[in-house]
Amino acid sequence: MPGPLGDATRRRLTDAAAARLAGEGYAVNRPETRAEPPAIATRGTETVAVEPLAPDDATPTVIASRLGHALDRDRRAAFVVGEPETAAAVRAVLDGPPLLADERPTGRRTFHAGPDRIPVAGGGYACIRFDGLGEPAFAWRETDTPVGPVPAGSNVDAAAVDQTGSPLVPRLICEVEGRAIAVLAGVESLREPPDEAFPYAYRRDPEDKQFRVRRGDDGEVVETVGGFAAMRDAGYVPVPMPLVPEHVLGREFAPDGDPSRGIDDAWELFRADDADSAGRAGSAELDETDGSDASGRGR
Repeated sequence: MPGPLGDATRRRLTDAAAARLAGEGYAVNRPETRAEPPAIATRGTETVAVEPLAPDDATPTVIASRLGHALDRDRRAAFVVGEPETAAAVRAVLDGPPLLADERPTGRRTFHAGPDRIPVAGGGYACIRFDGLGEPAFAWRETDTPVGPVPAGSNVDAAAVDQTGSPLVPRLICEVEGRAIAVLAGVESLREPPDEAFPYAYRRDPEDKQFRVRRGDDGEVVETVGGFAAMRDAGYVPVPMPLVPEHVLGREFAPDGDPSRGIDDAWELFRADDADSAGRAGSAELDETDGSDASGRGR
């Protein structure tokens, strides 16, 4: 919800949560910089970042960004919403599996697509050719196949296998409209994959400012355009970086990270519709249901 209406909603939500926290004995500070949440509450050694979410804010990207901002500063994030639908959207992102689109019993994960692009080793960013109508649907998921060499980051051992012959590093598959277009050796290979991992890459030339699209396998330039709109008109679309929890929140939140660190203890959810009758732990009032950038603030 951009613009004045969204700002007014966020102010109302912030005011409701700040009043609630002040009534519980927190000292509430209202920072004047957009680099911080609109309210920060402190009680003893505990610090809570008030994070108002208008309906359009309740996306995996925004929620992960704001939760990461709080964790970086040893705060708990208090998400504040007005509507039950927005509360349900927040829960869908943060309840199991947290910040993931899905997780199989084997531990292999399916990720949300994020707002960032994927830098490739040869310079520029990964892209695909898409001639369909509208925007393509990207999906990122981990799997145990294929076994054998696959494109990998410089510090990733793509060939290592366990006793059963399965790869130690999960294969990370990018699909577009259900069709696999790239395979990488795990999420760490996203940091700077080789060019050949993707069908195409694009780069803005520093000399003439033109965008040049090249093939991933041999580097041959196949299109030269004046900007993003022209590149899209020519049929090329940037590949979105998947939203990987340990990349957003820290290495301790990886599957093999610190088992004592859990996302559930890092956030709570307030409903601000009925601020005069505050409830706890899952009620439908101004309730606490425990559990740039694209977050909408300059962080």
